Amino acid sequence: MRASFSVNAGGIFRAALALCALLCACAAVCAQTDGRASGFAEVNGTRLFYEVRGAGPAVVFLHGGLNDSRLWEAQMGPLARRFRVVRYDLRGFGRSNAEKVEFWPTEDLRALLDFLKIGRATLVGLSLGGIVAADFALEHPERVERLVLVGSGLRGAGLPPDEKAVAARRVGAAEGAERYFEAFLESDLLAGLRRRPREREAMRRMMVENYKANAYISAGYSQSPEPPTAKRLEQIKAPTLVVVGSLDGPNLLKIADTLAARIPGARKVSIPGASHHPPLETPREFNRILLDFLKR
Repeated sequence: MRASFSVNAGGIFRAALALCALLCACAAVCAQTDGRASGFAEVNGTRLFYEVRGAGPAVVFLHGGLNDSRLWEAQMGPLARRFRVVRYDLRGFGRSNAEKVEFWPTEDLRALLDFLKIGRATLVGLSLGGIVAADFALEHPERVERLVLVGSGLRGAGLPPDEKAVAARRVGAAEGAERYFEAFLESDLLAGLRRRPREREAMRRMMVENYKANAYISAGYSQSPEPPTAKRLEQIKAPTLVVVGSLDGPNLLKIADTLAARIPGARKVSIPGASHHPPLETPREFNRILLDFLKR
């Protein structure tokens, strides 16, 4: 009786192991089918955090200088139904490294695309991310399918600094990251968040956690191609969509007009009620506009 029990127990144990292995294999297949992956790309002497979802033509999101790749949370799922979507933390932001050496954000992007085996991609860049995306389109035009510039900055635009943003940074330097965010709420750049508490809290977390990036960027490690982008806009060949929130700062509104006027074939869309971060503030409208552009 004991021998029979041992044999049966051994058989049950082996069957359980086989079932476990089968389930693990199925999970791996499902993960591959879904295309979802995240991790760190060790490129250009640094480690860049990235996330990938979906399958199809590649769309790469580049966040702004106040936040990190979490900015694109509301875009990842909807776009992954049709595209292979990638978001990553720029060097010095989020979970990416911040080595104190000179680096080129455009070359970090190129290396990340190579790491992910992406030959061509649509680039969607917001603010600082828009600067990097536009520069990349000029430096590596063969790698850019389309270009979407959201509340984008523009190197060489020659506009005066945003006084309220500068004041907020002074407050942060004196009183810390939380007060920095509170002061920044007075600027036009965050106007679209004042009556959206959930989105405002998401931005607060990102800005407080990425406050350290201000000093990193100010230190001058980040390098950019020359001549400045503003002198080369007519050379951008990728089909381009310019998106701007109606409440964004005066400088950003002027830059959007400049980009739309000087990039060949570019068109501009303004989103009512949004300020500097439409993907977070008005995600449904932003996603509709983005998907419409990508389907054309």
